[in-house]
Amino acid sequence: MKKLRVLFLTRKWAPAIGGMEVYSMELSEELSHKVDLTVRSLSGSKDGSPPRIGRLVYFLFSNLVYLWRTRRDFDVVHFGDFVLFSLAWWHARWAPSTTRIVSVFGLDLLFGNRSGWKSALYSRFVSWAVRRQDLINCFLAISRYTSTICSELNIQNVVVIPLGVRLKKNIPAFLSKRQGRERYILFLGRLVRRKGASWFARNVLPALPDDVKFYVAGKSWDCPEVKMLKNNSRVNLLGYVPDNELPSLISESEMIVIPNVSNPDKTDAEGFGLVALEGPAHGVPCVASSIEGLQDAVRPSETGFLVSAEDTNAWVTQVNQILEWDEEDRKSFSLKAKECLETYFSWSRVAHDTLTAYQKSLGEKS
Repeated sequence: MKKLRVLFLTRKWAPAIGGMEVYSMELSEELSHKVDLTVRSLSGSKDGSPPRIGRLVYFLFSNLVYLWRTRRDFDVVHFGDFVLFSLAWWHARWAPSTTRIVSVFGLDLLFGNRSGWKSALYSRFVSWAVRRQDLINCFLAISRYTSTICSELNIQNVVVIPLGVRLKKNIPAFLSKRQGRERYILFLGRLVRRKGASWFARNVLPALPDDVKFYVAGKSWDCPEVKMLKNNSRVNLLGYVPDNELPSLISESEMIVIPNVSNPDKTDAEGFGLVALEGPAHGVPCVASSIEGLQDAVRPSETGFLVSAEDTNAWVTQVNQILEWDEEDRKSFSLKAKECLETYFSWSRVAHDTLTAYQKSLGEKS
């Protein structure tokens, strides 16, 4: 059977760091085994940050030319996020019969809610794109929460495909690395208010055993957030941690926490929360706020635990319960979590569901 010819366009790629970058690279890797895949990507900066505006503009304009030149070469063109809708609109002018797919994450829909001229301009872009959504055969949302945002914007033809994690091989056993080590709870992610690191340090950490530390790994984005964490003697601010050091940092922790706080103005959101999969991938439980996309990233009691956001008593209770686990409890959780990840959160499953969406869209057009 002839493979589908697929073009995947993305502005999110290594060495930039983030969930969208992981999605682009992992999905491309898996799809390459299932379709005849061409990838055109915009790599990030060496320090892990996104590419500068000049490179983004060049990427967009160069792909305008590429899409025109290859207008008859692909069965499916997959645009990596909503920002690339302008390219999809251009492509539809020259290849109206080709199937177009757009992935959506959350922030790529909500950025227009922020203050400032850039956000105001982007809000107009979103409105313009929504009015022309019939040019897109299918939108792929990474969680039910992201699908809800689509509904609020009146974006239709949405398929929910939760993200995945690649299980690490040859990771030292979680239990054997714990004896004689400092006990710590781990936070991984950007240091911004909505991620809740300072909320956890201020409200939950004081109610935990005195020997338990709070390790915070991630780039500093919000100065007030960082300042509050620096003033806590039980917090160890690690800053950016290289990929090769993350496995031992995760596997030696008591648990990963994702204590996101509510964001009623919807200027940002946790579209999914890939960090929620990193803990159980190393046999370590994850405790996360039961809001937004995190509700799809955590399978309660299997890969971790969901707790009401900003409910201090509930958080203290759940974290203390895990701290009291014995070795058998941890071993049982580790085995169950990895089985669950293989079943529900593999990248091969994500690629399979994506290919199914391609085929369904093609079938509806024929």
